[in-house]
Amino acid sequence: MRTYVRMSFHSEGAGPLKVLEAMRTLGFEESMGLHDFVYKWKEPTTIEDVVKFTTKMHERLKGLDVSYEITTIA
Repeated sequence: MRTYVRMSFHSEGAGPLKVLEAMRTLGFEESMGLHDFVYKWKEPTTIEDVVKFTTKMHERLKGLDVSYEITTIA
């Protein structure tokens, strides 16, 4: 299972390097193409696990003023 994140930046928000650092601390890897980051789940997981994890991501990104879109694929 993988969770993909696509980011949108603007000039008044945090720069890409600061966002990259935040995402790496959560275990995300950079990705090329349609999505900017990917999280590769090590264990089978539930939708509740995904929601808890993305809530943690949301909290970590607070104050960086970026927009994001999440897609999780089993």
